[in-house]
Amino acid sequence: MSKIVLTSDPLSTTTAGALEYTSPVIYGTPVGAQRGVIPNSQFYRLNADYVGTASTSAQGIYGSSLGVTLSSSTVYAFEMVVVFSKTATATAHSLSLSFAGAATINNILYGGVYNALSGVFTSGSGSGPLTFFSNTAAAASMGNASATANWNWPMQLRGTVNINAGGTFIPQYTTSVSVGPYSTLAGSYFLIYPIGSAGLINVGTWA
Repeated sequence: MSKIVLTSDPLSTTTAGALEYTSPVIYGTPVGAQRGVIPNSQFYRLNADYVGTASTSAQGIYGSSLGVTLSSSTVYAFEMVVVFSKTATATAHSLSLSFAGAATINNILYGGVYNALSGVFTSGSGSGPLTFFSNTAAAASMGNASATANWNWPMQLRGTVNINAGGTFIPQYTTSVSVGPYSTLAGSYFLIYPIGSAGLINVGTWA
């Protein structure tokens, strides 16, 4: 199969139409001096519901310990769209998100919109939405679910993470009470791509 291999070099003067590579990022300049990051995403999507466990221990969102391996001294942008859904255990509880794995983190910030909905999951709009933000990889609560057997948490979150030592990066969730279990519904996904080396990221014509 044909392929193009770029050599990593320091960025030079911007040129419209240029394609450049400075590890760990590929850049393109569509017009003028407006160099930009070309997202090269690692991507994971569920093609079938993933059933978790009824437990108060942290567990993987997309698999029991499923994560992505990230490089050291690199900043990544990421996005996740997830629907958690359960049909058993009418006990009030909270749900928290976190990230585990062997990678060590200098800093992280992520957030977005979500909802907490009772009833059997169906497509369509709900009341809200609610917002969630976190600047820690440790467990951060998204709020409380009522004592209802059928409960759903649809969410769309985005963020960046600055990796110190490379290693696995595992999206997780925790419930305060052993309920459910929750399923991560088919179609839920996670994508992540490098945007620069650790430090200030400034790409383009910012001034």
